[in-house]
Amino acid sequence: MSFLSDAERTEILAHTREQISRLPGKGRRKSELLRRLGEPAAVAAGFTPTEPTVLKVSSGRQFLTRILAWPIFALSVLTAALLVLGSQFVALAEPLSFGYVDGTIFGTLAELELSLGSAVMIFAFIPVLFSLLPLVVHGIPGLVLQVIGALATTAACVLGLASLGAFLLPLAVLLWAQVFTPLLMMRGSMASPGPAWLICASAALLAAIGYTTYRGLQGFTGNAWLILVPAAALAALALLLPLRRRWSHIALIATGLLVMVAGFIAALPTTYEAPLLWPWLAGAMSFAGGHLALAAGMWHERARNLLALL
Repeated sequence: MSFLSDAERTEILAHTREQISRLPGKGRRKSELLRRLGEPAAVAAGFTPTEPTVLKVSSGRQFLTRILAWPIFALSVLTAALLVLGSQFVALAEPLSFGYVDGTIFGTLAELELSLGSAVMIFAFIPVLFSLLPLVVHGIPGLVLQVIGALATTAACVLGLASLGAFLLPLAVLLWAQVFTPLLMMRGSMASPGPAWLICASAALLAAIGYTTYRGLQGFTGNAWLILVPAAALAALALLLPLRRRWSHIALIATGLLVMVAGFIAALPTTYEAPLLWPWLAGAMSFAGGHLALAAGMWHERARNLLALL
C-alpha cells in the first residue's frame, strides 16, 4: 500500500479492524481470519484513486472557440442563403430609392448600397468563411483572422446598413464576441460573466427588441398581436439573462429562431408581405444573446468540473 496516501492507508486499516471485530472467534486461527478478509493487494486496489479521464478539448481557449464557432457558422450560412435566395420569395426589407431619407447618414448609405447593387450580397459570405477559421488556425494568426473577419463583417453592415447590410448586424456582434470572449473568460479558472455584463447585455437586447418591434408594426397589415406577443416573449427571456439560468438561455435561442421563421412566413406574398428585416433582427439578436450566455455558462461549468478533479 506504499502508493497510497497516509489518509488512505489509515482508512484501509480502520476498515480492516472493523471487519475483524465483526468476525466470530470460535477458535479460528489468525491466518484464517486474515485469509477471509482477502488479499491485501485486492483490498488496496479498491481504494486506488480514480484517474480523471482525458478531456476531449484540453485547451480552455479551444473549448470556448469551438462552442462559439459552430452556432455562428450555422447562423452565417442561414443568413447568406437568405440574402442570396430569399429575395426571390419574400420581401427582405423596405424598397430603397435614390434620395431615401435625403440629407441623412441613412440616405447616403442607401445610395451607396444602390450603387453597389447585388455586390452587397457577396459580403454575406464573410462570416461563413471567418467563423470556422479559428478552429483550424490557432494562436496569434487565428486571433488576427478573427479580428479581420469581425472588421470585414462590420464594414459590410455599415455599407448596407440602410437595408440588406443590417441582416449582418447579429453576425458582427457574434464575431466580435468570438474575439473577446476567450480573452475575458480566460482571465481566471472560474471566470464567468459578472452581473454588470449580463445586465448590459439584457438592456441592449431589450433595446433591440423594442426598436425592431416598433419598426415592424409600421405598415403591418395583420393584427398587431402577431408581432407584440413574440416580442413580449423575447423581452421576458431577455430580462432573465442576469439570472444565469441555462433553461432561459436555451429558451431565448429557440424563441429567437421561431421568430425568424415566423417573420419569413409573414414576409411571403401569400400572407402579409411584411419586411423580413425586423423580425429577423429581433430573432437573430436574441439568438446571439442566448448563445453567448449559454457558452459562458458552459465554460463556467467546465471550469468547476476541472477544479473538482484536483
